Amino acid sequence: MPELPEVETICRQLNDKLKGHVIECVTILQSGREKPAGQKLIDILRRKKIESVKRRAKLIVWHFSDGTALVTHLKMTGSQILVDKKYIPKKHDRMVFEIGPHCLVWADIRKFGHINYLDSKEFADLLVKYGPEPLTLKPEEIAKLFIKPKTRNIKSALLNQQVIAGIGNIYADESLFRAGIKPTRRLGSLSAQDRMNLAKAIQEVLKEAIKYKGTSAQNYYDANGQKGSFVQRLNVYGRKNQPCKKCGAPITRIVVAQRGTHYCPKCQK
Repeated sequence: MPELPEVETICRQLNDKLKGHVIECVTILQSGREKPAGQKLIDILRRKKIESVKRRAKLIVWHFSDGTALVTHLKMTGSQILVDKKYIPKKHDRMVFEIGPHCLVWADIRKFGHINYLDSKEFADLLVKYGPEPLTLKPEEIAKLFIKPKTRNIKSALLNQQVIAGIGNIYADESLFRAGIKPTRRLGSLSAQDRMNLAKAIQEVLKEAIKYKGTSAQNYYDANGQKGSFVQRLNVYGRKNQPCKKCGAPITRIVVAQRGTHYCPKCQK
């Protein structure tokens, strides 16, 4: 699933191309994951002016000049890619947008993603469901998020979008590795220094991943149709039984919070 760095990359790219342009045409190729559905959404979006494209948590948000928004969650395999106006739709494409001189395709192989048009109140109600953004906080503020409940394990806390927004499986594992913390540790077992190390690791990993335009571990492509190159810099995620880049011990894979979890048994305590 695209996480904060992948969605941030897409939003920056889309904002650069779509900001200030008007939606000229919307074509729904496969209905069922958009709200409102079908022609009603098409009629609403036609002639809407895009003020900006920004990220919130793992959401792509098209902000319109009238205060409304189009919110996309890509889920596991979704993408929003800029294409040529002569583009021929493919099997997994769901919607095509003609926006000023640009054309954009929303595709989704596994069909878990969704697009919702929201008025200002609906959008505000959605935002309160998410925790703070890790790149807008000071490390000290992030550290305070991982004090309670004491019995919750740290991997679960990192994945909880109400605790901290935008972090998923990849960057939870990578942040914990850099902080030297085993993913099964309970919050109550973390020292103040542990929490500070983790806070700094989170920001370091996310900023670095954005620099390399995300991780294309499976189906992720950015808005230009390119793969992210942070996958080459992963220390633990997806590296089961491979030697740790730091100590040489084989990377272990376990299940935490119903998610495959990778860590180094020597480097992380």
